[in-house]
Amino acid sequence: MFKYFVVCLALCSLAVSERVRKSGSEMNADVNKCFKEHPLTAEQIAQSKRMELPDEPEMRPFLLCFSLALDIFSIPEGFHVDRLDDVIVTDLGHDEKLQIIHKCVDSNEQKSPADEWAFRVYKCLDTSKIGELARAKVAKA
Repeated sequence: MFKYFVVCLALCSLAVSERVRKSGSEMNADVNKCFKEHPLTAEQIAQSKRMELPDEPEMRPFLLCFSLALDIFSIPEGFHVDRLDDVIVTDLGHDEKLQIIHKCVDSNEQKSPADEWAFRVYKCLDTSKIGELARAKVAKA
């Protein structure tokens, strides 16, 4: 289950070099904590396995929880471009990946709640080449 959320978020278990590395078991604990705090339905879990994260009231807080746990998002700053760059694993060149991240990360000019903000950025990444490559990895798995 854990690997699907990581891929769905176009992230991996690589940690940022200047931060403490989290082990796979620590990240599993983070996911389990988020599941307990923000339970998902069986259908939402099935959708996430297919890389179809629905924009639903239950999914947005789960995604925010997971992003906070990975330390790639903070309130009120939002997503940290450098941390996303470090954790997004893709076959894209570094400059192309950064260009996509910069296009997607916003400073929440809309003043949306944090969970909507995080989901909006996720959806932008998901509909980009980054998401396309992540879905291809899931299809191969």
